[in-house]
Amino acid sequence: MSVNIRKLLLFTLVAILSAVVVACGTTEEATNDENDANGSEEKDQNDNAETQKDETTYTIKMASPSNPEDTMVKAFYEFKDVVEKESDGRIEVDVLHSGQLGGHADYIDGLQLGSIQAAEINTAVLSSLDDRLLIFDMPYLSNDMEHQRSVIKSGIGDDLSAVLEEKADIKIVGWLQRSSRNVYSSRGPIETADDFNGLDIRVMESPVMLKTMELLGARAVPISADERYMALQTGVVDAAENSIALILTEKEYEVTDYVSMTDHFMTPNVIAMDNNFFTSLPADLQDIVLEAGEVAGQYAFEEEQSQIATAVEELEAVGMEVNFIEDKSTFIEAVQPIYEEYEDIIGKEYFDAFLNN
Repeated sequence: MSVNIRKLLLFTLVAILSAVVVACGTTEEATNDENDANGSEEKDQNDNAETQKDETTYTIKMASPSNPEDTMVKAFYEFKDVVEKESDGRIEVDVLHSGQLGGHADYIDGLQLGSIQAAEINTAVLSSLDDRLLIFDMPYLSNDMEHQRSVIKSGIGDDLSAVLEEKADIKIVGWLQRSSRNVYSSRGPIETADDFNGLDIRVMESPVMLKTMELLGARAVPISADERYMALQTGVVDAAENSIALILTEKEYEVTDYVSMTDHFMTPNVIAMDNNFFTSLPADLQDIVLEAGEVAGQYAFEEEQSQIATAVEELEAVGMEVNFIEDKSTFIEAVQPIYEEYEDIIGKEYFDAFLNN
């Protein structure tokens, strides 16, 4: 074979090998580029999913039977402000006040059905779900609002929230205290237990409250909060009992003439929340809701005390007669049997929490 032919064959072989190497490099580079592109696309998708998760928004519908001037509704707006600000708008709070969605008992159904996410509910009404909540209905058990607050914070509040979560999927995210309850009526003032005899008085749907009024000699009539004004106006009942500030904000001085400072019950309200909704929130939003509940509770405590300070003067200014009762011993003596009756039903440890704080 000639030298020229061998050179030609060698040159051709080198050319073919070079082409193969280039092709392989190009294929590997293309593959790497494709992998990089796929990886980048996957990362972008993950980033977008994370961003979408962070931007998920929620709405809390909060129901209250009270009007906007009332302590409870004002506390709801404090809750709203904290939640919306701290969540950067990821949670919107819609306060539905003035009984737009009914009364306390209706809200239990609404929470369990998921039609509302939060509500103002009195512990007397929540006691229908578990007897342990009746502890707040016991007459003359709380010395004052400070005393009751210390008991709630001692662990009783968390215990009762856990009870409701287990029994009804309802979580307490805030405690909204009211001042002591007093009797207001169109029949006349009350000075001693004898003055309760034959009095038709509206109470909440609590067996302890019903029994207490019976022990005092009254005829107790359970009526929801949103129907109380009408019951007083039409004479269905002679009297009602509630915190003195609420008589003003609900304008029930228009249908009654006397306020007697009996201080017989002190029942708090709570911000009750659908626990299924609460647990569906991301952890950071759950923390914000609990923080807002604490802020609302402190606000309600301070606002209620502030309203009490001026309520007597304002009620007298609109024509009501307000009488203070220095000696409440006849009331306290009359209701003693209820303690023995309910100690085993509620649990002695709950009574001890009040007596030892």
